[in-house]
Amino acid sequence: MNAQNSDLNRIYKHGSIAVLIPLLSFIIAYFANNILILDYVHVLLGALWTGVDIFLGIIFSSVIKTINKSTKVNIARGMIPMTLFFIPTVSIVVPAAGYVLATREDIFSFTSSIFIAIIIIGIFLVLTGFLTIVPTSWKFSKELSMEKPDEEIISKGMNIISKGAFIQMFFQMAIISLMAYIVVFP
Repeated sequence: MNAQNSDLNRIYKHGSIAVLIPLLSFIIAYFANNILILDYVHVLLGALWTGVDIFLGIIFSSVIKTINKSTKVNIARGMIPMTLFFIPTVSIVVPAAGYVLATREDIFSFTSSIFIAIIIIGIFLVLTGFLTIVPTSWKFSKELSMEKPDEEIISKGMNIISKGAFIQMFFQMAIISLMAYIVVFP
């Protein structure tokens, strides 16, 4: 087996774990029919997702400007499981868990302006990831399967991922702020 196939096998192995853990957590919490467990899954996965976006959008964006292109290729290998698998999974699981929580706890009227704002912001949040982070990560995985990955594609792609994460971070902060408002002013 050549090095590229070994890298891809490792990426997809870690990627499947990055999908299974959030997905199984949500499924277990959903069928346990326990609000506390469901809330824990929603908040913990949401915090992890926000943390990843803060890291990629703020810290990582300044770091990638200072490293050479061959190092960026090696970093891309390590971040694909997170950007190609974890981020899309939590971008579906976290809002789904939030929706289930809201309906089980009867938190919103589905016509309330806050609920509508959360839905609209959530759509933009998810679309940002699926239009920037996911396709770029997919391109990385294809590029890394090549004998000699194009360092320029990887370098430009890291900037796209970083900007997508930065935008997601703002949408997440908006949703978190609205949810905090609901808790303080029911």
